[in-house]
Amino acid sequence: MIEETARNQPQFETDFRYAIVAGWLIIPALTILFNLVTVMYVILTFNPAHLGGYDLFIYITDFILVFFYLFTLYTWVKRKMILPKLMIAFYTIDVLLSLPLMFAGAAIDWITILFSAVWIGYFIRSRRVKATFVN
Repeated sequence: MIEETARNQPQFETDFRYAIVAGWLIIPALTILFNLVTVMYVILTFNPAHLGGYDLFIYITDFILVFFYLFTLYTWVKRKMILPKLMIAFYTIDVLLSLPLMFAGAAIDWITILFSAVWIGYFIRSRRVKATFVN
């Protein structure tokens, strides 16, 4: 009975070079690249001396996130086992950074919350992720 269960489990081919972005993994990879480009744009475009209040908070947060995103991309390319936890943190931070806007009176962005919840679940449960990030 145990042998039958083991044979029914799909095997993922993760030996090829682009396994880190194969299948559904391409979407979170593009998301983190897009976010890195966005925070780099903010860091390089705005002068923190002319910012105040919430804008300065966003600038400092983006400055810190540059290093987090670069570390996450490094672990992604090196196929580190810590990557699923970093991606869960990434999507959690994404939701938490939208909370001040919601409290300020902006409409709740349910799409971002749903998107993040789906990807957190994916990185927790996916067998492909567990097979790909093994170093």
